[in-house]
Amino acid sequence: MPAAEIPTPPTAATTSATARGQQIVMLLAASGSRLSAHIGERLENIDLAHNVPVLVLCELALRGPLRPRDLLEPTHHTSGALTKQLDHLEQLELIERSYGTVTGDRRGSLVSLTAKGQRAAETIGLAIEEHIHEFVLMRDELNRLLDE
Repeated sequence: MPAAEIPTPPTAATTSATARGQQIVMLLAASGSRLSAHIGERLENIDLAHNVPVLVLCELALRGPLRPRDLLEPTHHTSGALTKQLDHLEQLELIERSYGTVTGDRRGSLVSLTAKGQRAAETIGLAIEEHIHEFVLMRDELNRLLDE
């Protein structure tokens, strides 16, 4: 299988735009890492501080019970990978799946938060609120970079 080719960017004309893009990536990544660590501390489970569990818990808290397929877009996962994540969250008693409850689809299932999952979603929201100042600083830095 041939290796994917990475296009060579133009040189002088895009140097500042390239550096700005790289700085934005680093800013977002650093902020995300700090917030994930804080969420993991608050949930007392660092495994839950990764993108997919956080996204699933928040999506269900905000929108209510959903079909698994409705969680594919927000998590950017394939069906198989999402199923494994949902299995894990179900084992931790954070979500539950009910089968045969989708109108017109006997095999369809709905994913919903358990009381424990609702508390975890609330903890995530509070953990973010505790660090809201970071978002203000990040907004200011992004504005500075975007204005260059």
